[in-house]
Amino acid sequence: MIYYFSGTGNSRYAAEKIARKTGDRCVDIADIYKGKVKSVVGKSDVTGFVFPVYYGGLPEMVRRFVTNPEIKNRLGSYVFAVMTCGGSPQAANEKFEKAIGRSVDLCASVKMPDNYVIMYEPPAGEEALQLLRKADSKLSGLSDRILNRESYGAPAPFTKRATSLFMYMLYNPFRTTLFYRATDRCVGCGMCEKICPDNAIKMSGGKPKWVKNRCQHCTACINRCPQRAIEFGKLTEKRGRYNIMKLGQEESSE
Repeated sequence: MIYYFSGTGNSRYAAEKIARKTGDRCVDIADIYKGKVKSVVGKSDVTGFVFPVYYGGLPEMVRRFVTNPEIKNRLGSYVFAVMTCGGSPQAANEKFEKAIGRSVDLCASVKMPDNYVIMYEPPAGEEALQLLRKADSKLSGLSDRILNRESYGAPAPFTKRATSLFMYMLYNPFRTTLFYRATDRCVGCGMCEKICPDNAIKMSGGKPKWVKNRCQHCTACINRCPQRAIEFGKLTEKRGRYNIMKLGQEESSE
């Protein structure tokens, strides 16, 4: 079984690529929490986790999921983790092993287009497609290693551990919903409410309202809004959007 968490599609893309090659099944962790998925049966001897790196560590939902004793009791004899990231994973691999409470047979990172539009301008067009082509090649190799039950991965160097420790301390306070807002472009379609993994958005009077103090900061609401109507303060106003499902398609002009 492969469990994944994904905001704008990178980790879902990676999980599905691996599942197709290994003949396994994958399921969205957010769908489990939302009760949309009751049970999915995959390979019982293999348990995989695919997720993005946030602030040098794990998304809160992933951390909570892998520390659940029920999940730990279901682990197969071979466990792997594939982390998607726009840059360096820092020491996210060690944070994952600490959370799950055991060493992992295969732990690797795959560089994919950075979608954290709150801090960065996301790659677009050919630049993003080239990153995906390179990711495809690495995912293919990792899938072969998983099929062969190979061990793969290395401890993070001290500098990355230190950086990861500092960065991850910022994640919890920085994942505030305080600065999310809908602009006049909003047409009240409700997409943001539907895709939010935290159920942190509720439609009220035809507009989204953020009803929780914190969320994963997966940026699905910002990046996947069909009207580009959601902003995070002024940080995202002049930045593009990233949605792997629409990559390569012609975007409508503003």
